[in-house]
Amino acid sequence: MRLIVTGAAGLYGVHLVDVLAKSGKVEKVIGVDDFSRSFLSKDPFIKSEEKDKKFSLLRIDYSSLDKKKIDEIGPDAIIHLAASVSIPESIDDPWKYFNNNELGTFKLAQNALASKTQPALIYASSPEVYGNPKYVPMDESHPLNPTSTYAVTKLACEKHCMSLWEWYRYPITVIRNFNTYGGNQNLWGYSAVIPAFIQNALTGKPLTIEGGGSQTRDFMYVADAVDAYRMVIENLKKSEGETFNIGTGKETSINDLADRIIRLTKSKSDKAHKEGRPGDLKALRADIGRIKNKLGWAPKTGMDDGLRRTIDWYRKFV
Repeated sequence: MRLIVTGAAGLYGVHLVDVLAKSGKVEKVIGVDDFSRSFLSKDPFIKSEEKDKKFSLLRIDYSSLDKKKIDEIGPDAIIHLAASVSIPESIDDPWKYFNNNELGTFKLAQNALASKTQPALIYASSPEVYGNPKYVPMDESHPLNPTSTYAVTKLACEKHCMSLWEWYRYPITVIRNFNTYGGNQNLWGYSAVIPAFIQNALTGKPLTIEGGGSQTRDFMYVADAVDAYRMVIENLKKSEGETFNIGTGKETSINDLADRIIRLTKSKSDKAHKEGRPGDLKALRADIGRIKNKLGWAPKTGMDDGLRRTIDWYRKFV
């Protein structure tokens, strides 16, 4: 297989490139990333002989992948990970999120459709499309009531992609990634909660919790997440037209997360609280029955184990 991975230098991207390069079923992996974010490491990619042989990088904006470029590469599938992903930033800069996430994905999907190659398109979405839960765990049929600009763009992208499946039976798969963590997650600007907590714990600063901290998330280690993508890629026909949740099916409160990180880092940091964000979701927990039944995927990494590995990665830089 020949594969394109957009957002190749991000959290999901570097780990997925590593897994795909080591697969005997993959001939070539073309990463696409414009390096618009900062990285702790000068070269974020995981080093291996397989990567050196199979991987090449296009340092471009993913939305510039027109039909001619897609046909030149000749991919069997495009795994579309690239996106701006911060909820508060999306409120502060909504046009960035519309242009980068929604308009960019619309262009990519339409160019894939117009190409001669017509590769399968695997779209990375978010549980934020569900909004506040009507019930947990949330299955793929849960009502969709996004509460932020980011979440709206992710849902719009899903619909733009799935319309191609409904109208043309174009091979589309949507994967809703619950809260994923691991090495190479962004620390600057609008940082996600786990790298922010780890950075503060390792430097002895307070771990700042928005609101009371009773809100819950379904935290999944990145190695498990990219294994789900591998299974979808290896089972493209079985995955066409599907929307899959991936997560652990377990809820962890933000207070408990902070306590775990303080314990695992052996930090002397305290917890601090500030006013919560309007529209912040009260709970997220994935029902993963569909992908488990369809492809046999399930997470394998316990939370303490995943956090230890992530903390060890950040220790090299913080």
